Amino acid sequence: MNELPLKATVFELSQQLKNAFRTPNQGANVPDRVEQNADAQAVSQKSDAVWSAKQEAELRANDPSRKIEVNDLKREIADERHYLDQTLKNKLSEYDLPATTQLSIGKDALGKIVLQGPVLNSQLERISFELNQDPNFTRAYNAVNRQKPTLEYVDNVVKLNKAYGSENKIFSSLLSEKQEFNQLKDITTRYQSLQSQRLSSDIEA
Repeated sequence: MNELPLKATVFELSQQLKNAFRTPNQGANVPDRVEQNADAQAVSQKSDAVWSAKQEAELRANDPSRKIEVNDLKREIADERHYLDQTLKNKLSEYDLPATTQLSIGKDALGKIVLQGPVLNSQLERISFELNQDPNFTRAYNAVNRQKPTLEYVDNVVKLNKAYGSENKIFSSLLSEKQEFNQLKDITTRYQSLQSQRLSSDIEA
C-alpha cells in the first residue's frame, strides 16, 4: 500500500536535483537570449563608431592642410605688396594724378612691366618705363606675381574646407608634414611643379 507514495517522492526528489544542477541559460527563454544578443551587438557597433570617429579626428588633427592659415601666408608677401602700393602712389603724386587712380600692373610679351588705368597713354608709358628701371620694384612685383596665384588657390581651398569639411587631396599633396616647410614660397614651388606636370601630360595626351 505504501509503494506508490514512495515512488512519487523519489520522482519529486529527482526533479528537484535536476533543477538544482541546471545552468542558468537552460532556463532562459529564447526571446531573452535574442534580446541579449541584440544589446551586445548594439554596444559593439557603438564602440566601433566611437573608435572610428576618434581615428578620423586624429587624422584630421594631423592633416597639414588643417594647419594652414591664409593670413600667415599673406603676411609673407605683405612687405612686397606694401612697397608696390606705396611706389605707385608716389608715381601718381609725381605726375599730379589723383591718389585714388586705380592702376593695374601686368607684363608684356617681352616680360616688361606695363601699367593700365584711366591715365593718358603717354603718362602710362613713362611711368612703366621708370618702374622697369627700379630693381627693387621689379623684384617685389616678380615675387608677388609669382606667389599670388598660389595664395588665391590656397585661400579658395581653405574656405571650401571650412564650409563643407571636404578634404582636397591635391592640396594636401602640396604640403609637408613639417610645418616649417609650408611657407608660401614652398607651396608655390610645389604648386607650379604640379601645374608643369599637368601641362606636360596634356601635351603628351
